[in-house]
Amino acid sequence: MLQVNHLCTSFFTDKGEVRAVDDVSLEVPAGKIVGIVGESGCGKSMTARSVMGLVRAPGKIKSGEILLDGRDIVRLSEHERCAIRGSEISMIFQEPMTSLNPVVRVGHQVEEALLLHEHVKKQEAEARAVEIFEAVGIPDAKKRLRSYPHQLSGGLRQRVLIAMAMICRPKLLIADEPTTALDVTVEAQILRLMKKLCGSGTSILLISHNLGVIAQVCDYVYVMYAGRIVEQADTFTLFDNPCHPYTKGLLDSVSSLRSGAQVLDTIPGVVPNLLHLPAGCSFSMRCGCCMEKCADLLPELHETEPGHRVRCHLFDKEEPA
Repeated sequence: MLQVNHLCTSFFTDKGEVRAVDDVSLEVPAGKIVGIVGESGCGKSMTARSVMGLVRAPGKIKSGEILLDGRDIVRLSEHERCAIRGSEISMIFQEPMTSLNPVVRVGHQVEEALLLHEHVKKQEAEARAVEIFEAVGIPDAKKRLRSYPHQLSGGLRQRVLIAMAMICRPKLLIADEPTTALDVTVEAQILRLMKKLCGSGTSILLISHNLGVIAQVCDYVYVMYAGRIVEQADTFTLFDNPCHPYTKGLLDSVSSLRSGAQVLDTIPGVVPNLLHLPAGCSFSMRCGCCMEKCADLLPELHETEPGHRVRCHLFDKEEPA
């Protein structure tokens, strides 16, 4: 359903070029949930915004293809992109308060997509809005249609955004941290709803730093760091056999009741400044397995087993096991 090939998105500032997305390739098969995981600032959300065509100046998609159901949407005009946003491709944004219009009732904002793309009557649009509100767990749904965003809690606003993205049953749904503001009960409900959507044919690209959510719902996972894909595998393989030192660090830092550890493991250092990335591996300054060539030579994506690829010099063919 979605195929991204060698996507590069940069921001051109007075201080230089910021490579927010650097040669990223990924696929989302029809009816599957694919996850992108990584810490803040690694390029997850900018990848999503590039797919949606929402990169604004001084940002620009420098190169690459974004194929939605076989059609390269990078080359579409803004008018053509607007026609497919909300109908064929939709996105759940991370910040509900800044994504909703504060002076328009939430019911009208949800119904607007139906009125624009499916040209239904007002009564039918309202009935479907009530239906989707109930599906995402908004209580007293018909009354909530008349609420303004400031009259709703953060969790309810997040559910309104999810309803807005899902109401036209798009081919591809991009979910950027969709359960961040929700309690665990509602989170489980939303994840079940996303799985149900996949069963009806919608493909989902799920962006999250929550490894538990990724493990629970995703079929395949991409791990991002400093704008690049550093590891990719199906979910079971990634969690059972992580290869990249960064992926291992992410998994080791997750609290476990069974481990009995008193102190959480951490990854030392911080994400590098994207203006001043090393010539080689971006993770080399924080990596406990760093070799001499890591800082100077960018590693390729090596296939360790079918479907499992890792960007690390530890897996160079000339290196000893």
